[in-house]
Amino acid sequence: MKFTGEFALVDFDMADYQRRLHESLSEEISRAAIMWIETVLAEIPIWSGASWATFTRLSREIGNTLAISPTTVSRVSYGQRHGDGALIADKKKSKYSFEYSTDLQWLVHNEYNTPESDPNVFGKLKKPGPYHFQRIGLAAFEKYAADVRLPTPWKSLKVTRQRI
Repeated sequence: MKFTGEFALVDFDMADYQRRLHESLSEEISRAAIMWIETVLAEIPIWSGASWATFTRLSREIGNTLAISPTTVSRVSYGQRHGDGALIADKKKSKYSFEYSTDLQWLVHNEYNTPESDPNVFGKLKKPGPYHFQRIGLAAFEKYAADVRLPTPWKSLKVTRQRI
């Protein structure tokens, strides 16, 4: 008596999944950075544009454009010199993040204080500090990140049928 049949050989393609995971996480960290920038800028007045301009480098890193329209004498170029940012999507180290920093004196001051507490204040803001944009941005990022889902591993399964 002879029996015949078919086997389904299942193989997990790790390289395919790692590629899809990298693409997904790279896209999600870029989206998160865009959302974070939009959230924190909603807390910071434009006025001379300097404070907003500190976010220019990070914005460029993620392929986003900041439209800055100062309502007084422009200090956009000054702000650009006082801000830094980077997008990190490192597949080998499994690190996906973005960074922002500034040493713009009045933005740092207004993050934690009211402008009136600074003797060097040179104008009246319609929305005085403290801004607390870091705390607000973190909450928005955490909310966004909680909804991010990893790509399904099922698409990386390769099935081969073999008759016996």
